Amino acid sequence: MSAPTLSLSPDLLSLLHAPVSGERPTPAEFFSQPPVSALYAQAKDPAYSAAVLQALAELLPELPPYPASLLALMSGSLVESGADPTLLFPCGLTLMQRWLERLAPYCAREVEAEDAEDDPEATQAWATAQARIEALAGAEADTIDALFEAVELLVLPMMAMVLRDEGNHQRFLADHALQEHIASLYDNDSLPFEQLYFLWLAACISYEDELVVVLPATGTGLVVRAHGVNNNFHTFSLLQQLMAEHQQALGITLPATAHSDSDGDGDSDGADSAAFAWLQATAYAQGKLVNDLAWAWGEAPLRHNARRQGHCVLIALDQPDACRRNWSGFDSPCHDAQNPHLVFKRYLTPEEVAAFLD
Repeated sequence: MSAPTLSLSPDLLSLLHAPVSGERPTPAEFFSQPPVSALYAQAKDPAYSAAVLQALAELLPELPPYPASLLALMSGSLVESGADPTLLFPCGLTLMQRWLERLAPYCAREVEAEDAEDDPEATQAWATAQARIEALAGAEADTIDALFEAVELLVLPMMAMVLRDEGNHQRFLADHALQEHIASLYDNDSLPFEQLYFLWLAACISYEDELVVVLPATGTGLVVRAHGVNNNFHTFSLLQQLMAEHQQALGITLPATAHSDSDGDGDSDGADSAAFAWLQATAYAQGKLVNDLAWAWGEAPLRHNARRQGHCVLIALDQPDACRRNWSGFDSPCHDAQNPHLVFKRYLTPEEVAAFLD
């Protein structure tokens, strides 16, 4: 049986392309309009949800940003209910990149007066952004305001699609221009976004099919799958709990003292501490410790650690005098679909341990 096709109604298309006079409709007002509510009712039918998403993927780039973002929001709710997260995602990437590029000239961080002389470039960027905003008037001001609201609305469905499909997450990270815009704009003072921060969090998340952990003191190690971890601190917490379950095979004594939310299921500020000095692969060469300051920086994404033999490698150095770190508040998921966890895959052989320390 072939998948159903869908033609969007003329009433819906007329509504979406109509110029907005006065205040923009709220999401509730928009979705209550008969052509939109009829589309949503049809889209909730699993037999038609894919056809609706495919039709919207073609339509949204042609629409003004605000109605496009509202339809994307509707699509996100379909994805949250089980619809295919990949169908609208390329369109979402295109729109987010296009809209942020348009808003970038109006975004800058404010520079405190006492810091102005030390950072003239940032001071000038702030003054320029402020001047551009103050020069906005009439239809142009409305356009920028609507675009700002559209970005905030688009973040929600983008989060649903990014974190419900690992392929989407990879494509998200591979869009370097978009990543640069998110990193530079999510925390600005002239157009202060609230939602864009969550896409920055999503960009920090890592997936590693085979994360290698080496313990030089015992000549052991393990390979794990890392799914949706926030950063290195988050990974350390999850690893130490997992390693405590395998301590006999690893030749270590490690009490299961990971903090109360190390499985990442909720919002926790529980503190954790390093059972090892966690280093990157570059700390070792030819089987010897050559740089005990080659730390795996806690706040950095897991995927940013040095690789050997194509694998992300962490070295758990067990030295009494090594620097040990404490941390808290890094384990909270940024979305219900993130599901951060580690899965044990296998132990390293002695030969593999030596090779990863070479």
